[in-house]
Amino acid sequence: MQETGTGGSGQESGQEEPEELPEFQDLKVRGRSVRTWSISAVAVLLAISAAFGGLKKAGTETPHVDAGTAIDTGQFEVTIQRVVTVKDLKPLFTPDDGGALIAVVTKLKVTDDTGTTPPSDLIRLIGVPGVKDTDPPLGTTNLRDQTMNPVLTPDAGEDVAYVWKLPKATQLPTQVNLTVQGYENEDESILDHHEKWLPDKVVADSTVKVKDNTK
Repeated sequence: MQETGTGGSGQESGQEEPEELPEFQDLKVRGRSVRTWSISAVAVLLAISAAFGGLKKAGTETPHVDAGTAIDTGQFEVTIQRVVTVKDLKPLFTPDDGGALIAVVTKLKVTDDTGTTPPSDLIRLIGVPGVKDTDPPLGTTNLRDQTMNPVLTPDAGEDVAYVWKLPKATQLPTQVNLTVQGYENEDESILDHHEKWLPDKVVADSTVKVKDNTK
């Protein structure tokens, strides 16, 4: 009896090759590859985020406010009223020889239940020639009775000026950029109730025209 050979391929006759699955990127949905849909989705997301200032910028930009707008800093309500340059504010503040003073006048009200003096880091001048962006003011004074670094009482608004020196031969600015610092309340005592306010983040910036009162 003659034996039937299996053939040289080593594969059972009639057995089909398994169908290869397509790569993920080659799959098609509604006639378009998944890869094409993914690229389109990313493009749409980028377009939407660009319209709102980008993914990283959304919700993180410091609000820009005009003079006369009340700003909530947590511990205070601050309203930038005006910015002026003057020759001096004797006997409280005196510039260097040939220099001048620049003052940011605020309406400042304590919203906490404890009185305090105006914090030196509340206002910063930005990009003013002769003044570093990190420079604190010489000090503060209220306009009512010219008290230096006055004590503010809760809920009583006070006109308070923050004052810096402008060096000799510095061109007086016609407008300034400034920032307003925010504060966060913390309860630090484990034995009794003791609260404090700490600098948190800048809550607003503003661009204000400068009135020249040196003449």
